[in-house]
Amino acid sequence: MHAAAGGVGLITTQLARAWGVTVIGTASETNHAFLREIGATPVTYGEGLADRVRSAAPQGIDAVLDASGRGVLPDSIALTADPEKVLTIADPAAAEHGVRFSGRPGPAGPALEAVLPLIEQGKIHMPIDSVHPLQKAAEAHRHSQNGHLQGKIILTTGQ
Repeated sequence: MHAAAGGVGLITTQLARAWGVTVIGTASETNHAFLREIGATPVTYGEGLADRVRSAAPQGIDAVLDASGRGVLPDSIALTADPEKVLTIADPAAAEHGVRFSGRPGPAGPALEAVLPLIEQGKIHMPIDSVHPLQKAAEAHRHSQNGHLQGKIILTTGQ
């Protein structure tokens, strides 16, 4: 799971873990403890990524979801040995690599039926990174642009 500590990655990682899937999650080192807490094995982005993933998963990688869009598709294909086993929601160069790109969500009903019980059981949660009054939305947006949040930013209306 690329960008395992991001919004999509965090939920996907928790879902996979709830369903018994082993997750190797790429993230910056500042997020490694966070990923371990939710049951993922963290691996740092950057040069040598494929070797670090192979070391963390000597049994191999079955599939990759890229939520980062940081040029990880070639390594992902090398790790799975098949572009059909790689899906990106963030890299518009997917077609150049023979990888599937999905940018539009499917129907929410079936997904909610599967996820709501896991939320109720406490197996999936979305941490809150920070809370800002609506008047400071620009500041909250700047905070979001650093790309190292641990959860979601909440804007309040003060009511």
